Order: sequence, then C-alpha cells, then structure tokens
Amino acid sequence: MSDTDAVAGMYNVVVVDEWESADYRVPVDEFVSKLESRDLPDEICVTGLEEVLTGEEDRRDRLVSTMRREMDYLNSQRPLPAIQFVVGGDVQGAGDTFDVEVDGEFHSLEPIFGRRIKRRKSGWLVVPFRV
Repeated sequence: MSDTDAVAGMYNVVVVDEWESADYRVPVDEFVSKLESRDLPDEICVTGLEEVLTGEEDRRDRLVSTMRREMDYLNSQRPLPAIQFVVGGDVQGAGDTFDVEVDGEFHSLEPIFGRRIKRRKSGWLVVPFRV
C-alpha cells in the first residue's frame, strides 16, 4: 500500500487536514456508481460526505443501500480495497456514536455507517464494510 492512511477492508473516515488521503479522489455519487458497477480501484478517496450528511435523505439512502448490497463483493476482493471518506470538519465521539461538524453543527455518522464505528486515532475512524 502507498502512504495513504487507510485500513484495507474497512471504510475509513478521516479528517482531510490530519491524514494522508488516496490520490484517486471521487465525489460520493461517483463512488456509488463505481461501487454499483463493481469498478473500484484498490485505494479510493471519497469526498463530499458532509453534503450527504446535511442534504437530502434520498442521496444518503442510495449510498447506504449500495454499501450494504455490495459488502460481500468488497470483502471478497484481493487485495481488500482501502476506502476513505474525507471530511473537512471536526470529528467528535459521543458514547458509541460519532459526529462530524459541518458549518458549526454536528451531524451523526450513524445513519450511514451504523454503530460499528471505532476510533483508530484522533481524526481517523474505521468501520467494517458490513454497515
């Protein structure tokens, strides 16, 4: 793996200014399309998560349903893909949940990633593909 800060075989949520991201960057909607068509590189950085957290539910629902539908595909890849979601805001932990600050307001990551989110390091969360 390159110098990318990501754990292969998991979704990585990283604060953009704190960790090294993958060179191949795509917006959320393009990531969803690539995942649906099963055309992902080994390392990918997904941008725009804040827009999904603060935007329309339909967009979030499409992301989540695609991630759930394709989890077995992701887990069967060799090597396992390293998928990052970069966020620009602060990440705060509250019990078993984590929130991202967007424009001064905190938005939970649970509707997208569920309750299996774990803090790897400051500004870096990991979630199994099984969301």
